[in-house]
Amino acid sequence: MITKKVQGFCSISNSPNPFLLLSCLIANMHYLITSKCMKTKKSGGWMLLMSVALILLIVSCNKEKSATINTAPAGKQSVLVYMNDDPVPHLLKVLVDIRYVEVKVDTGSVHHDDDYYNDDHDGDNDHEDHDRFGQWDTLSVTSRIYDLLKLKNGVDTLIASSYANIGKITKARITLGTNNTVWIDSTHSYRLPFCDNRPYIYVKVRSNTIDTLPTGQVRIRIDFDVAKSVEFDSGGYCFEPELKCYSDNTSGKIEGMVKPREAHAMIKVYNSTDTAYAIPEEDGEFKIRGLQPASYSVLFKATAPYRDTTVNNVQVLAGQKTTIPVITLHQ
Repeated sequence: MITKKVQGFCSISNSPNPFLLLSCLIANMHYLITSKCMKTKKSGGWMLLMSVALILLIVSCNKEKSATINTAPAGKQSVLVYMNDDPVPHLLKVLVDIRYVEVKVDTGSVHHDDDYYNDDHDGDNDHEDHDRFGQWDTLSVTSRIYDLLKLKNGVDTLIASSYANIGKITKARITLGTNNTVWIDSTHSYRLPFCDNRPYIYVKVRSNTIDTLPTGQVRIRIDFDVAKSVEFDSGGYCFEPELKCYSDNTSGKIEGMVKPREAHAMIKVYNSTDTAYAIPEEDGEFKIRGLQPASYSVLFKATAPYRDTTVNNVQVLAGQKTTIPVITLHQ
């Protein structure tokens, strides 16, 4: 490395260190600005402007460096699992106790299409570590209780991340603890036992429901359909979880706004094969993700004395957002 000054300028050659180069650049800019400002007698504005520009350059470089993701170890892939919710009306909270998150990976050299794994039923033998459909990898997860009703209107949360064996991910399994409860208001809660007494939740992961991020990480989004998962029977509640995976690239979303707030509207998006729900925020905004590309009807179900309204033929396209104009419900 050679460092020298020529007519007030700093010069560095053969240096791989970008920060030395930036230091030299700053020194040169200072020399130019000072010389110019001494001649023009207008130093303040120029000095401030160029200093800000250089600071932004350095911050930008540091951000780019910090965003770099370490390469996964040999034979591994980085997996991220996110969860969101289709809400249910007339419930205040649905608290689930998540203990473990696993993915089943087919590490074999023979490629199989998604239909091959339809025979891998979620039976009692699926607790084995390995079978002909793959092996289970446990992801890193912080055991905690999640309020599913907070994961609505496009909000999701990262529930697990770790390295798993390289291969085709075909299934995810969530193991729940026993601290599951449902709140119908601020003072009344009920235990939420499993309807079938099994603490495992399975969800199939098809090829078109996985996103590969620019960093090389694999992202799996899981939609927890609370409306279909919480059952009321014989004066109590039980839990029969229903989940699905989706990709932002192969599914679409519907969003919009409904007024007035006093209508306490609930939104139902449906067609002959798919149904999803949303409960608007306080300002009336709503968002529903993970919809298969198709035509849908959107029902705005109001509370009396307000009347329901339905919007038909709402087109959803893969990877795109469909916005419905503001809906005003009337009495």
